[in-house]
Amino acid sequence: MSQTITTSIQSVFLEQVRNRLSDKISFVDKLAELLNVSRDSAYRRIRGETVLSLDEAKKLCDHYGVSLDALMAPSINTTLFHHRAMSTTYTLDMWLHSVGTNLQYISSCEHKHMTFSARDMPTFQHFRLPELSAFKMFFWLKTVIKDPDYSSLLYKLEAIPSHIQQAAHKLWLLYATVPSIEIWSEEAINETLKQIGYYHECRFFADKQQAISLCNRLIDLIMIIKTEARLGKKSDGAEYQLYVNELLIANNTVLACMENQRIVYINYNTLNLLTTHEKSFCDKTESYLNNLIKNSILISNSAEKERNKFFNKMKARIEDFKNKINATQGLL
Repeated sequence: MSQTITTSIQSVFLEQVRNRLSDKISFVDKLAELLNVSRDSAYRRIRGETVLSLDEAKKLCDHYGVSLDALMAPSINTTLFHHRAMSTTYTLDMWLHSVGTNLQYISSCEHKHMTFSARDMPTFQHFRLPELSAFKMFFWLKTVIKDPDYSSLLYKLEAIPSHIQQAAHKLWLLYATVPSIEIWSEEAINETLKQIGYYHECRFFADKQQAISLCNRLIDLIMIIKTEARLGKKSDGAEYQLYVNELLIANNTVLACMENQRIVYINYNTLNLLTTHEKSFCDKTESYLNNLIKNSILISNSAEKERNKFFNKMKARIEDFKNKINATQGLL
């Protein structure tokens, strides 16, 4: 490969790295720090006078999620994703830390916005209330990941260590600082109700009244969100718009926009995340979400009738679910 081609690829690559940084951060200083070189050496790499070594390129790829493959063989039909899948080796602690690092960066940007197409209620929302947060994480560990440490445990709030509960709550606090659009359907609470029902039937609750208690906390949560939708603001004051889409939303998709960059997060198999910065995919996702919004009903701020109708339906569904649980209490 000629020096000219190498320099061209290196320039494009470093420009992608630069786009991952906030405008407040010095690119040359950050590059020098990550590569453990002087500022002058960092400048020479930026100008193309010094070729990045493979080790240096890999270090930047790992740190910023930039794709060298995409530079070597660009295609609008090919997208490289960074993959995070929780398992017994990639622990819940690690997952929370990774998501927290991403949210911390987004929150730190002066100009930021997130659009969340939610098949299920956004996980960050569950992290607001300790009982719901602990139940969700217990369900993931015992039933999804099948962590052997949880295989014989029954659910109770104390089953999740306090430091993990605090890390999860921190994710909500970070999300609360980011102006957001959320797009829900009436199915948004179904997954949580199914999980509660499954644990009730399998007798995985230490207290047989736990299922009813979780339903009550779920009602508390949707009433909090209803108030924030009415105000058009999250608890931290960040702008909040809630849309209702009558069609079933296919998956949980998030588009984060910060200053001069965009990131798409796609959630699959309960907790696993696919992440990409690639422009063509971000363009398509932004177009999809904008179209989804156009075909949705805004229930924030002044849309009182539609907002009440939506949340009343969800509350009634939870109450019906509670009645079914009460009817089976003597049978289990």
